[in-house]
Amino acid sequence: MKERGQIVEVTEDGLAVVKIKRSSYCSSCGACNMGAHQDEMLLTIPNRLKGEPGDLVELDLEATSILKASAIVYLIPLAALLIGVVLGYVLAYRVNGNAELFGAIGGILMAILAFLGIRMMEPIFRRQRKYSPQMVTIIKQFSKGDGSNG
Repeated sequence: MKERGQIVEVTEDGLAVVKIKRSSYCSSCGACNMGAHQDEMLLTIPNRLKGEPGDLVELDLEATSILKASAIVYLIPLAALLIGVVLGYVLAYRVNGNAELFGAIGGILMAILAFLGIRMMEPIFRRQRKYSPQMVTIIKQFSKGDGSNG
């Protein structure tokens, strides 16, 4: 997936903050802002091309990375929910408790644990940079005499 954006800030540690307009593909997901209806979003990515604030850049994220990230965020918690329900039912039958109640509690607890686990793994995913867009081209460099912001 290719997107275009504008560098709004360059940090001292070699990262660029890029403002991109949400495409129709991106807006249908809503994962970045949990369904917020914003037209733009800010991404912090490695500034490998040494872009400067105001530069228009092209970003790329492989489709396989999008699918893997989606599986991590959606399928792992779903699987944990189902496993929790099954474990809750098994526990209820062993202790002679209410199967539906134990199943519901087990499913909710396992889903929460899955979300917390994913959240704790987020720094590792960020360091790997497989799941974040990469700057591939500087489309237009901003010059101070240009007088335009893109």
